[in-house]
Amino acid sequence: MQPAASRRLYLVLDNACGTMGYIDPVYLKSASVSHKSDVYSLGVVLFEVLTGRKAYSFIDTKWVLLAEVAKSHYENETLVDIIHPGLMNQMDSKALKIFSEAAYCCLNDQRAQRPNIDRVIFALDRALELQLACENSEYSRLGLKATSTGPWKGKDLEHLRIGFDAIKKATENFNKKYWIGSGGYGEVYKAELEHFDSSVMKDEKESQLPKKRSAVAIKCITNKEDTQGEQGFIAEIETLSTCMHPNIVSLLGFCHEPPHMILVYELLSNGSLDDYLGTQGKMANLTWVQRIKICIDIARGLNYIHTIMENKQKIIHRDIKSANILLDDTWKAKIADFGLSKLHPLDHMASTMVTNQIAGTPFYLDPEYERTGKLKKESDVYSFGVVLFEIMSGRLAYDPVFTYENEKGLAPIVRQHYEKGTIKEMVDNVLNEESTFTLSKGPNQDSLKTFSVIGYKCLAEKQVHRPSIQFVIEELEKALKFQETQIDSLQISFEEIRLATQNFKSIIGKGGFGNVYKGEILHVNGRSTPIAVKRLQAEHGQGEKEFLTELQILFEYKHKNIIGLLGYCNENKEKILVYEYASKGSLDMLLKDASLTWTQRLKIGIDVATGLNFLHGGVYFVIHRDMKSSNILLTNDWNTKITDFGLSVITTVNHDIDFVVDTPCGTFGYIDPECIRRGFVTREDDIYSFGVVLFEMMCGSFVFEYGGKFVTLVKHHYKEGKLDELVLKSIKDKIMPKSLATYQRIAYECLHNDRAKRPTISELISQLKKALEFQEAVEIWEPKLPKDYKEIVGMSKTPVIYYNMTNKDLYEMFSKGVLLQKGKVCLSVSNNGNRNERVSATMFSFGKNVSHNKRISVQTSRFQRVVKIMDISNLNIHIKIKTQFLSPNVIYGAHLVFKFCEPRKISSSKLMYVNLKYQMGSETLHAYFATCEDDEWMMVELCRFIPHKKDVEFKVLLQSLSRYYCGSGAIYVEGIHFRAINNATLKVKPEVVDKLNGAQRVLESNSDSVQQTSLDYDEITQLEDDEKLFSLGKANGKKCHMLPARMFLYDSSNVKCFNWRPCAESRFLEEVVEILSNQLFRIKFKIEAQKLTADTNYACYLVFKLSQQCHGLHCPVKVQDVLLRKDKQFKFLYFRSPRLVNLHGNKRVPKLRKDGLTEVIVWEFNLGNKFNDDHHPMSLKLRCYEGTMSGLIVYGIEFRPI
Repeated sequence: MQPAASRRLYLVLDNACGTMGYIDPVYLKSASVSHKSDVYSLGVVLFEVLTGRKAYSFIDTKWVLLAEVAKSHYENETLVDIIHPGLMNQMDSKALKIFSEAAYCCLNDQRAQRPNIDRVIFALDRALELQLACENSEYSRLGLKATSTGPWKGKDLEHLRIGFDAIKKATENFNKKYWIGSGGYGEVYKAELEHFDSSVMKDEKESQLPKKRSAVAIKCITNKEDTQGEQGFIAEIETLSTCMHPNIVSLLGFCHEPPHMILVYELLSNGSLDDYLGTQGKMANLTWVQRIKICIDIARGLNYIHTIMENKQKIIHRDIKSANILLDDTWKAKIADFGLSKLHPLDHMASTMVTNQIAGTPFYLDPEYERTGKLKKESDVYSFGVVLFEIMSGRLAYDPVFTYENEKGLAPIVRQHYEKGTIKEMVDNVLNEESTFTLSKGPNQDSLKTFSVIGYKCLAEKQVHRPSIQFVIEELEKALKFQETQIDSLQISFEEIRLATQNFKSIIGKGGFGNVYKGEILHVNGRSTPIAVKRLQAEHGQGEKEFLTELQILFEYKHKNIIGLLGYCNENKEKILVYEYASKGSLDMLLKDASLTWTQRLKIGIDVATGLNFLHGGVYFVIHRDMKSSNILLTNDWNTKITDFGLSVITTVNHDIDFVVDTPCGTFGYIDPECIRRGFVTREDDIYSFGVVLFEMMCGSFVFEYGGKFVTLVKHHYKEGKLDELVLKSIKDKIMPKSLATYQRIAYECLHNDRAKRPTISELISQLKKALEFQEAVEIWEPKLPKDYKEIVGMSKTPVIYYNMTNKDLYEMFSKGVLLQKGKVCLSVSNNGNRNERVSATMFSFGKNVSHNKRISVQTSRFQRVVKIMDISNLNIHIKIKTQFLSPNVIYGAHLVFKFCEPRKISSSKLMYVNLKYQMGSETLHAYFATCEDDEWMMVELCRFIPHKKDVEFKVLLQSLSRYYCGSGAIYVEGIHFRAINNATLKVKPEVVDKLNGAQRVLESNSDSVQQTSLDYDEITQLEDDEKLFSLGKANGKKCHMLPARMFLYDSSNVKCFNWRPCAESRFLEEVVEILSNQLFRIKFKIEAQKLTADTNYACYLVFKLSQQCHGLHCPVKVQDVLLRKDKQFKFLYFRSPRLVNLHGNKRVPKLRKDGLTEVIVWEFNLGNKFNDDHHPMSLKLRCYEGTMSGLIVYGIEFRPI
């Protein structure tokens, strides 16, 4: 209805029309309608938008209209109660006021009081303008416009801006050698970069802002398919630019030069916490004390962002997890990744924010927040609780150990154990076994209880029941105190030590203060641990002070390059220290040994320097004061340990020169002359002594051999350029010149007369590592490179980028693969030097289906393009290629490399049944399984061959994949991968291997025939129940057992599955079973324990024969142990001998017996010492992947020891 534009009309209608909840009430009463009736309806719509509610709803037996509800709340100033919670945190207050006022005026009961539509439009435009201005101001606080393409313009963050060209140069155009990891929205690189020095306050002009150059972590946001990447980028800057705390990772800079979004952080050398969880070797480096300290660090960081950021917005992280906790070189923890964090405005009085988009990581996510959208500080506390128990258990929250038991992972299992009182069962086994190489003997009772109680409280289901982060800190500090005061638990009685050393029988070392003895501590489980026992003798001059000093240092300073303290004895006059045993003895005993290579000597030097760096690096640092080769021990795996801390001192960074000594301590020849002259010690004294040790290792000589003139001799030869003359002759020819020169230069600088001019320990480590790199470049890495690597590199697209690489970098590059032939061939080299070749699918022919296939880019592919195949049931891929780089006389497998376009769940065994049908020559073949690689690409082996030259012609026609098992979706085909098998090199005469297909037949022929096995038993005993029991025979005196088919074949269906038939020649009585046309059958039986030998590994063999009418059973048969439902790894067997490519390491293949029957392993088990009801149950399902079991004749099963 459209009245004239020049006047407002009222029309009277006979019948009212419209939709309930939107109709003008005046119109309903009077049946008169005007343009103001539409204005009323618009007001309803505006309130629908604002509240997220419908115009009408049926509540408590009556219709409730939104218009009336909205008007009531507006008039009572409680409109905020009905506004959609997802909008509350986004709205500008002024914009909300104008918007809601316009909507309310539209609903006025008096038509005349309602605004005209032009006034409504004006109000809505103004509200939009204010909202955009508000959002732009949020961006402006960061120095950017609201659009992602806008330039950076804020002055307050200008000091953090880093140009893209500078980052590109630092990373050499983001070269892979700088890559250190990746995340959900980008890649991370490590490089040296100039950036703002955040340690210096910046109350200066831009040109005077302090800068420095250091190693940094560079995070490039590459995922821009949605807005999350950009939002996270903005959130990181917004959050971290306001944070300065030792437990929050520092933002050093950023780059926003569209389309590039890059963040630059401080580099934390020990990586993220999740790298250590579930990895026993790494986690073993972290003692219980260190783990608690890491937890305290995280809690302090959370406390800072939650509560004590003065005059700043509070922050809720929303993604606390072990992957977002970074560790520096002293194991200090820092919270990182604020991309999902939420700012809590200062004027927002409520402690709860409501979000319409749940963010975080499953297994760590606050269940109440996930359910309701209510976000509080306590949401971070819950996530932190998960991390606490990850650290305690040594496993990630989503470790299969937990997810098999509960799909939500760690948290519910913790609650279950805690409430049962069995939380100790979750403690990391590494912690429980602490004693051999760490000071602590695992968590003590008080420490573990305090830790687990506070952790459990953090995991409370409701936010209101969780503790404050300040309280968490206090409880964790209490747990730490309980643990650190357990030095008393290290006390060992003199009698125990006397027994362990057999009354101090075996002396392995002598010192100025006593002897060192070898001993052995016996454990409850029968194992023993070798120990070294240092028995101090008061008459030799070492007293209470030295004993306690060493005890304190070894107790507090634990490091892989510091000798481990196992215990001590302080009874009467006996003062004894018990150390871990270093089986290779002290360095001084190996100096002249030619078998101690230059590379080993360099690694020893690096280890010692690393240990010193740890001692020197803390707030309270240790000066050893007696660094010498006899105080450097070597373990069986050549790990280096610094020992003998009796003369050491502990001081602080600011007071090192205040340690005045009356009499210089140490060993003659190693003591810093400056210490003797000046009478006080500094860390540089240890540097000097270590320099002497470095020259001892180079010369293979003791400092004592030169009557105190060793250092003078070394310095003289260095200045004369004749230092090479002093190098140990037996290793001199094997040292690379660059390595030796680097080593000599840094060792000489250690002996500088001026302490201030000696290198720092960090410089020492850096130069020694450089010397090692020079040595290994020629000694280790060059031999691993292909002999023609320069020629190969020259064939690449950009050979210039490889010319300045070190040999190690070149080797790593060849290990990953080098693209050749215009990017169509990828050549890689395995550890043993065998070459592998990958050929791009873009070189294949695709028959008539070419129009349906596409060449596209896939990020994880080695090639720029892969081919997308739409119909996997009709591949029609013709492959005719020549290999060019393979190693001759090596067994190779030719693998098809493909990937499903849609994500696929693959079993933990990494095998998937695909049944690839293909043709080689005139033969039609099947490859049944594909192996899933770590990057989710699938590998299907087609054949094996032995090339006698590099260029071998390879022809194959790929026909189809099983749609039943692979689905109907498309796949990406990357190419063919020729990969060396088992690194095996065969001595094969070239004339034997004429062509690829011929070689394939040679390799397959060995597996075509059924292998034969022998059965040797003394006799068979008949039992009353018609079972048969082998007597003790030649099976190592172990019992064997056999059963006829009728006793274990199980049929629970009404369909006839078996056909019983007599067989007089069978040793399994007179009846055998023929399986009918079924896809599966079951074996179910309870083995009487007395009929087998306890504590023995057994194999169960199915004895069978294939009837002459059986034409199937070529494909594998899946075997499922029904009793192990949680075991996701399936087993499979064959009733006909498979081709080599279908084995996949499987030993369950048929073998021919002397009695003319065939057997195959269906089950393996261990018969322990205890049995349930004296029986051992078995329940197996055997299912064909394709076809049926028809024609399989089962005679029985046999249990034989493995």
